[in-house]
Amino acid sequence: MKKMINIRNSVIIILCITIICMAIGFIVISIDYTKHKNIDLTYNVIFDKVKKLSSVKGSNTEPKGIVKISENQSEIEMNITMNSVHDELSYIATIENNSTVPIEIVDIMESPDYKLDSFKKLISPVTVTLSDVKGKVIKPNETLDLKIVFYYNTGSTGSKTFDYKIGLITKSK
Repeated sequence: MKKMINIRNSVIIILCITIICMAIGFIVISIDYTKHKNIDLTYNVIFDKVKKLSSVKGSNTEPKGIVKISENQSEIEMNITMNSVHDELSYIATIENNSTVPIEIVDIMESPDYKLDSFKKLISPVTVTLSDVKGKVIKPNETLDLKIVFYYNTGSTGSKTFDYKIGLITKSK
């Protein structure tokens, strides 16, 4: 009989210890959950600024570019005038990650996409080149530079004026 009472008491003690351990575990998980729940996640990737890097004249008239960042800072709108062969305009656009998470640049959206044959002939012989930023990861509160170059190749003459827009396609990492 005494042995049965000892076994029963042992089982009760083990169950009490188990309940206490579960309570402590629940408290730890609740505190950790509260920390993560109160984090304010934001996603905000913008073009912070665009500045002219260089301008090369192919003749007496300098190429011109009117550049502005859209109101919500998600697009760069450009109006470019190239005057003669060997004109070149270079810009640096700063992409800023104001998010609380790292982001990856999936693609640069060009409008119109002058790399496609149907649009390429509209600005021929001018070419548009962008630095390769696809796949780059920007940590929170960091920036990345995108270089944009317009070049008037040989092949024809005369002034070329055209509009060009750039936007970002990004995802959280």
